[in-house]
Amino acid sequence: MKKVFALLLAVLMLGSVIACAKSGSGTAQTEPATDSVKTGADAIDTVGEDGIDWNHMTQQELYEMAKAEGGVIKIYSTTADGNTAKKKIAKDFPDLEFEYVSCDTDTIKGKIEFEWESGNEGADLMLVKDSSGEIYNDLVLPGIVSLYYPAAICEHIDPELLKYGMPLYSTFNPWFYNTRIYPDGCPIQSWWDIVEGYNEDTQSFVNAAGENTQKWVIFTKDIKAPSYAALWAQLIIDGDALAEQYKAQYGKDLVFTYADKLLNNGYRYFPENNAGVELFWRFTQMQTTELDGGDSVVAAVHESLNGPTLGLCSASKIDNSKEVMGENGMDIAWVTGLLPYTAQNAASYVYVTSYSDNPAGARLFINYLLGGEDGNSGCYTVFDKRGHWSVRDDLLYQESGVELSSVGLKAPDFAEVYDYYMSIQSYWDTWTDWRNK
Repeated sequence: MKKVFALLLAVLMLGSVIACAKSGSGTAQTEPATDSVKTGADAIDTVGEDGIDWNHMTQQELYEMAKAEGGVIKIYSTTADGNTAKKKIAKDFPDLEFEYVSCDTDTIKGKIEFEWESGNEGADLMLVKDSSGEIYNDLVLPGIVSLYYPAAICEHIDPELLKYGMPLYSTFNPWFYNTRIYPDGCPIQSWWDIVEGYNEDTQSFVNAAGENTQKWVIFTKDIKAPSYAALWAQLIIDGDALAEQYKAQYGKDLVFTYADKLLNNGYRYFPENNAGVELFWRFTQMQTTELDGGDSVVAAVHESLNGPTLGLCSASKIDNSKEVMGENGMDIAWVTGLLPYTAQNAASYVYVTSYSDNPAGARLFINYLLGGEDGNSGCYTVFDKRGHWSVRDDLLYQESGVELSSVGLKAPDFAEVYDYYMSIQSYWDTWTDWRNK
């Protein structure tokens, strides 16, 4: 009886919330104070500003409230899997209406900011990756989107993964190597192996005799894209670990050669004597080839026409491999177990917009995406594929490819990554220009 009463009370409160939201349509929103936003495990027991304890509501309770809202639940997503999920939930809850919009993260971010500032109706929730901390810093902390932490589901998720949002699954952006050339396994063990051949005297990959000393042929996607710039930013944050790895590997202290290359100013900054910056400087002095897509990157690794080759792109491109496609596939594999770590844990996150007209419907969809309280009341396995790992300890993916523990992923620090990744973008342009002169 108490539960019924609580649900009725929540529905009444929701009616007030909906009325307030609809009366504000066409009116610019007032931005909440950043310091009022709670994130991570500490936010699970927090009641929303609307007075509703969303995090402790069951999927059934959310469904009843979503029916009362009666609106079209609009989803912005960067993955086609989001559309598959939409079709599944529409089948399981036929009296609810959903709309799916697919676009990239930057476009979604821009649309959300515009809808917030203009007061126009728009998305109720979004599914995006946030490698650089842009979503966390620009949308979560200002209160433009809200974090929904379903308590029963969060019991099965590492609190470290909850720090910056509600994670859907883990993935990463790895280096790829050629398995035909290296049939015995991964040919590199640390990030320092990638920049092998750097000459400290000439501060380049050309020795005093004018000979090219670069070992690896390198192909990448756009290093300035948030996912890749954020990875280099994380390595700068962990500069001490990189310095320790260098000493363990070479038996001597790292020599810093970038000090006179620093051009810090009001919009970019790198610290002195940082092993992550030294690694990045050396990498910028390599001859690298940027390609438009990950498929092109792994194709170049497969061909390896000009010698030992490495390629940096999305983990999902492993789908082109012989392991997945058989003899018609490519001779490629992920670099894993890299020291001090292989890559960032580039989780995909789900958020509710703070201006949603369907706050219960949005949360119902997220709850359903995550499999519900028992892991089986939803469509969590939609995201089960190569290069994806479940964030739930009670529902593991079967198609990931390898055990997550063997990959070596680092949970990002969005507060610091956000401070550095734009400097990565700026210094990449400057330092690669010097290399080409």
